[in-house]
Amino acid sequence: METRFNVFEILQIAEQIEHKSATFYLKAAELFADADLRDLLYRLAAWKAKHEKLWARMRQRFSEKTGEFGTFDPDNYVLSNPQVMSGLTAFGTRPDGTERLTGREDKRQILKFALRRANEVVIFYGGLKDFARDPASADAIDQIIREENRQAQVLRAELQQA
Repeated sequence: METRFNVFEILQIAEQIEHKSATFYLKAAELFADADLRDLLYRLAAWKAKHEKLWARMRQRFSEKTGEFGTFDPDNYVLSNPQVMSGLTAFGTRPDGTERLTGREDKRQILKFALRRANEVVIFYGGLKDFARDPASADAIDQIIREENRQAQVLRAELQQA
């Protein structure tokens, strides 16, 4: 059986990714004594939390409009548990994800790290597009990719100024 995700499930995956990302940045902030670096990580966490809420609102509107929800299929674990897919991203390696930051990084290193993570998430969504159930699902992924690319642009600009 081929696994295909509808818009509801794709947005659910996106919410999970943003939640894991926000948690990562909040945990990482605890590693730093420097207030400016903590502030940078808190801003990244807030940005991810904002996206999590955005995707949740879109998912709710989609469900209200179409009456469609996620799929429960006892024979297809991945389809029935979209959070499994979110675990495949860069932020899915550990619940807190802090194994990659030590607390000794400077602002440029943190920005490079965040940019690399943003780019990895875009790659993930590009691959997920192959599993979109219909054009609306592919459109939702395109919207998510645009937002992630926008964040990457902001990070690149901030990195150039650092």
